[in-house]
Amino acid sequence: MTPTPTVDQLPSFMDTASYLANDRFQSLQRAKGVWESRLAATSTLQDLATIAEDCCCARHHRNRIWGSGLAQELALRWQNEIRNALGLTTHGRNLSVKTEDTKTSVPITFAKHQVLKEETLLSKLQSFVEPRACKTGSLYFYTHADDAFGGMIKIGYTSRTIDSRLHEWAECGNGYPKLLDSLSGVRHPERVELLIHFELVEWWYAQRWCEHHRKAHIEWFKVDLDRVRTVARLWCQWMQDANPYDRRGRLTALWAGHIEFLVQHDNPITAKAMVQIQKIEEGSDEVYEFIDDKVLRKKQDAVVKEEVEEE
Repeated sequence: MTPTPTVDQLPSFMDTASYLANDRFQSLQRAKGVWESRLAATSTLQDLATIAEDCCCARHHRNRIWGSGLAQELALRWQNEIRNALGLTTHGRNLSVKTEDTKTSVPITFAKHQVLKEETLLSKLQSFVEPRACKTGSLYFYTHADDAFGGMIKIGYTSRTIDSRLHEWAECGNGYPKLLDSLSGVRHPERVELLIHFELVEWWYAQRWCEHHRKAHIEWFKVDLDRVRTVARLWCQWMQDANPYDRRGRLTALWAGHIEFLVQHDNPITAKAMVQIQKIEEGSDEVYEFIDDKVLRKKQDAVVKEEVEEE
């Protein structure tokens, strides 16, 4: 992991405009407002800290600058810069940057996980399975007793025992994890975990900062446990029954074709859909009961009508 920079290595307040994307209108307006207010508002430091976060990449760095306390340190430095530029005095107040031993612990906070536009369930389904990825493992779903984790479920995988993984998560300092459910003997568990995450993307959250690991943990979901169980079991079933990836980690031609067909006919890609297609392959389901396509339905109606007339 790249080392966290010191506050002195970060840009000055006057340079923030170059780090704020044009579509972050509220951030730009906040920066302008801080400057024009001549630091009259009591919330100035918090505004500056928020601007510092907004200057960072939302996916990788925003949680890091927030959790490490660097945003607050930079806010203090920027406040001094602005006061000096405006010719304002500090009136004896100490505006020096906080030192490491004055930092307070960061509260447990969750925020929506930022997914890149090009990252979708479809793109993950079509991507290669790493040859070195474990072939068999387990999925686990847990939470913590702390009220801050209310409604949150951690969805993860392991190639080792679930107990050993939970012991490692206990090192985060939130108490021993409360295991809600688990699935063992999962084929390509890392890929299954990824597919579950992206099917549940609407409810995907990140724990913004873990003091022990000095980073965010992004595998949290604010969703009903029954939904997690259903989606997870269906993806596991599909992966086991269909075995859709070849030895090189690529989707087989058969499943690449099925998925392309779904996309062309605007059918949603879900674990349930994958399992239904596999059942059609096995002959236990009819294709016309699954595909919502007017042209195909007309063809089916014509075939049925012809069969009736022959009788």
